[in-house]
This record gives sequence, structure tokens and C-alpha cells, in this order.
Amino acid sequence: MTLIYGVMRLANFAHGEYYMIGGYALLFSTLALGFPPIICLPFSMLAGLLVGFAVERFLIRDTYTKVMARPLEYAMLGTMAVSALLQNVAKEALGPFVRSTPPFVPGSVDIFQVSLSMNRIVAMAVSIASFIFLYYFVMTTKTGRAWRAVAQNRMGAIISGVNNSRVCFFAYGTGGALAGLAGALLTPVYGVWPNIGWGPLTLSFVIIVLGGLGSMKGALIGGLIVGLTHSFIAGYLSPAYADVAMYGVLILTLLVKPTGLFGQAG
Repeated sequence: MTLIYGVMRLANFAHGEYYMIGGYALLFSTLALGFPPIICLPFSMLAGLLVGFAVERFLIRDTYTKVMARPLEYAMLGTMAVSALLQNVAKEALGPFVRSTPPFVPGSVDIFQVSLSMNRIVAMAVSIASFIFLYYFVMTTKTGRAWRAVAQNRMGAIISGVNNSRVCFFAYGTGGALAGLAGALLTPVYGVWPNIGWGPLTLSFVIIVLGGLGSMKGALIGGLIVGLTHSFIAGYLSPAYADVAMYGVLILTLLVKPTGLFGQAG
């Protein structure tokens, strides 16, 4: 979501459904091929990528190729409609039931008297690896430089010869692929069902606002802060207060620094 907002300056309210699609892609590729779930992770990324490409091409592209009064509001309402559509299609086609895949790696480990399943450790390891790869890609490749150019000054990038449509197309698709990967990584932990995307969508907005809109470093630090706050409050006080504490941290941060931890004033 940070990548999509940073490059395209639009809020993607269908992001949770790309997460859901990634979970179902892992489930059905595992059942169809008989491979271990960890081998089928690329299918989840491919599913998120293709859906992201389709939404960008037939819905989002009009916001920057046609003259309209409020393109950001158009994108917001359009992705909300995509979210509702994908949820209901999944519910009608697959049912409202919670489904899951076999574990990536069976068993658990004890760290400081806390038991962690191997599924969570695999999810953490792949998340860190994907973040490092994305950061390297953005900072060193020609496509990454084009993304940064459009994020900094869209008109200046176009004048310099950057193909704005291609940049936005691949940025949005990559965001969908990463959301699909996230959904697949947590399917063995939480399962997957048609409405699962609402929770990750809400958390994603809290994290990117806390870290600073469009900042990759802010997304990483914001994710750690939100995750640790939620876990400690749920573990030491009560799960009922975990969400309250998470939003409390967000509000306090915005009172002190309205742009978020690493955001810049527009």
C-alpha cells in the first residue's frame, strides 16, 4: 500500500481483497498441485499481480490519463466498489467458511518463554526478505528509479521521458503481488475467508499513516510499532484494549508530528 500511495498518490481500498486472493490462491494451488504450501507462494503473488494489473488498467488508469474534477475521490470510491465486488464474488463462489492450508513447517519454538509456531517464523523471514528485495529494486533498478521520479515529481518525470502509464501499471501490480504474498503467508496461521481483508486493510492504513505516507522506511518502523504495541497490550492487559492502544499511539504520533514519523509536509 505504501508503494502504491508513494508512486500514484491514491488510497487503495481494495488492498485487503488482494490479500484475500493471495490466501485463496495458495489454498487452491496447494490442493491442485499437491505441492507443499511454501512452494506455492509464487502462485499467490501471481494472482495478486494479475488482479492488480486488471484493476489498474480498467479502473485506476482513468485517474491520470483523463481530465476529471476529483481523481483521488474517483479512485477511492472505485477501489471500494472493487473491494465489495471481490468479497461477494468470493462468498458466492467459495462460501463464507474459514479454510486453511497445511503448515509451512510443522512445530514451534520457544523464545524467552514464548512459544512461536514455525508458520509465524516463516512468515517473518519471507516478509523481511521481500522488503529487502523491494528496497534494493526501488533503489538500484531502472524501474525503481522511474518509480521514485514519478513519486517526487510526476510532470518532471514525464518531461524527462518516463512512461507514466507503465510506471503506475507496474507499481500497482507489484503492490497487489505483495498483498497476495502477505495473505498467503498468514493463511496457515489464521486461515482465509471472503471478508478477511478488512483487518489487514485497517492495519495497513494505521501503519502507513503512522510511519508517513509513501515512506518505505516509515512502513517498516510503523509496522513494528503497531505490532509490538498490539501484542504487548493484548498479552499483558487484555485483547480488548489492544486496538485502543494501537489507535492511541497513532493519535499521539500525529499530534506531535502530523506528517507521521518519516513523512514530509506536502
